[in-house]
Amino acid sequence: MSKKPSDNSKIDKKSSTPAKKRKDALIVSDHCKNCGTPLQLDQRFCSHCGAKRMYNRLNTRNLLEDFTERFLNIENVFLKTFIVLFTAPEDVIHGYVEGLRKRYMSAFGYFAVALTITSIYTFFFRNWFIDSESFSEFSNGFASGFKSPDTTILSDYMDFVFDYQSLFSFLCIPLYAVISKLVFWNYKQYNFIEHIVIYLYTYSQVQILMSVLGMLFIWSNMAQIILGVVTSVFPIIYTIYVLYRIFDLTIEKAILKTILFLAILLPLSCLFMSAVGGIMYATGMLDEFVADVKQQSEIARAAREAAAKAKDSIRADSIKAAVQIVKDTLN
Repeated sequence: MSKKPSDNSKIDKKSSTPAKKRKDALIVSDHCKNCGTPLQLDQRFCSHCGAKRMYNRLNTRNLLEDFTERFLNIENVFLKTFIVLFTAPEDVIHGYVEGLRKRYMSAFGYFAVALTITSIYTFFFRNWFIDSESFSEFSNGFASGFKSPDTTILSDYMDFVFDYQSLFSFLCIPLYAVISKLVFWNYKQYNFIEHIVIYLYTYSQVQILMSVLGMLFIWSNMAQIILGVVTSVFPIIYTIYVLYRIFDLTIEKAILKTILFLAILLPLSCLFMSAVGGIMYATGMLDEFVADVKQQSEIARAAREAAAKAKDSIRADSIKAAVQIVKDTLN
């Protein structure tokens, strides 16, 4: 009498699923792991801080879901902050000053995101665009306006700017706030710290937009050059717009305040550059820089003289050859 096939394999397959679930499951706590508030057994969200209760370990699916919820959801604070800073910047800035924290991203949090995005763009810019043939032609053309056609100085300058970009950003914010406080001395609704908040949001918005556009058009060398030109104009226009909305200015007052802002910024920038030059001189860096410039100039001059001698030598040899041909023809 034949026996029925064993169902052990089916049992094993069925039992493997609960085992897998047990392996992926977390120990469910009776309190919130973020703030410590007691939770009911069927409670999926904390009633105090709103944190979601986690039942399973991290995997690819819930990691992507978390990323989508935080950064791609139209309701998330980053996208909302980015959009409203264009449509109604006074809502974000004035709201933060008045204590609004949940609806929009905090000033320093938004600034940190801007620095991160800018750093990513800088990485691609340095490793893609600067090494390209178009930039080499551009830098050669830029340097040709000087006595030395060598592009080493331009390259070193750009490396210096990129390396200390985050530091420059931190230094610019309080500088802008000081100037803004002077320009708007008769507007008492914002103190100095609140002026810092204004420029944290304004500076970050400009950096995020320019960096995202730069990464979208990283494939186009011409687009990068155009963006470089736009970058020098757009921050001024956007700052005028933000101040116009925040202080409820007329167009004439906004333009006048901007001109006054720039009139104060330029001398302060010169003082800052002088201070940097003084530090470089005191530490000996200035002498090294001048020596490098002289060395590059001497190398370029020697190269030009060698090229001129070679050119004259070629001309002399050509004349001698032509004379010899004429003599041979006459003979």
